[in-house]
Amino acid sequence: MMSKLEEIVLEWVCLDYERLPAILDNVSADLGRPVTGREVWGTLLVHCKRGLVKAYLYREDTKRFTPLLHPAAHDPQEVWWYITETGKRALV
Repeated sequence: MMSKLEEIVLEWVCLDYERLPAILDNVSADLGRPVTGREVWGTLLVHCKRGLVKAYLYREDTKRFTPLLHPAAHDPQEVWWYITETGKRALV
């Protein structure tokens, strides 16, 4: 079972590719309390390990998202997140 924070973070990446700053603001509003970037980043990394989300980098030169195998090694501000089919099933 997911915590409320884990559920809300997953909900915010289920419709489109999202980056940490946008997720952070929305999660704080939905939880009704301030959350830190570290909390949300940690939640995204856990979701990634569970196969609920995938991490990507956006390439300006190709205008495409490219998958990241090790998102923790990248700047959290540059990583984009998107839900997987497993993640969608976990929200139902």
